[in-house]
Amino acid sequence: MTQTREPARPGTIDSYPVLPLRDIVVFPHMIVPLFVGREKSIRALEEVMKADTLILLATQMTAADDDPATDAIFATGTLASVLQLLKLPDGTVKVLVEGQVRAKVQGYSRTDDFYEARAEVIADEPFDKVEVEALARSVVGEFEVMSNSTKRSRRKSWPQSPKSRIIPNSPTRSLRISRSRSRTNRPCSKPSRSPSDSKSA
Repeated sequence: MTQTREPARPGTIDSYPVLPLRDIVVFPHMIVPLFVGREKSIRALEEVMKADTLILLATQMTAADDDPATDAIFATGTLASVLQLLKLPDGTVKVLVEGQVRAKVQGYSRTDDFYEARAEVIADEPFDKVEVEALARSVVGEFEVMSNSTKRSRRKSWPQSPKSRIIPNSPTRSLRISRSRSRTNRPCSKPSRSPSDSKSA
């Protein structure tokens, strides 16, 4: 379900349902899927769909906290619109959200069925174009250094001993190839995977 509305203006204060996030920070203009499993969070999404309003995405300070207190949720978050909502067979909800603007919590009005808070829209601070370009070049440079070091470490982790070198078209090479093929054709059992908790809210 796609919702179209006027963007919230900086300085405006209104009440919004709050969705505490465990291990992710959503910024304006980001489109991210979230897996929601907590009852309060699901009820907050239901309220958003019913009232056709924005939801405040705020990261909690401790990811393992299933029922965080209001002072354990960061005051600054992002107002987002719900693009899609899908209820899964196991009772959890998969939701696709799009960050709109930053907002700061002024106070919570309810925490019983779901979190709801009055929040003020924060204006984006002006940025220096030259400084942003310099930071971007720095990030790219650091990434290239990390990538090159990763490649070198991979090469070092697989050293080739002189004794293991194989002369092309030699009988030893043919023998090793035939042995490797026989090993490849052997059936093997796949390791079982344990289910992982992918809930983000």
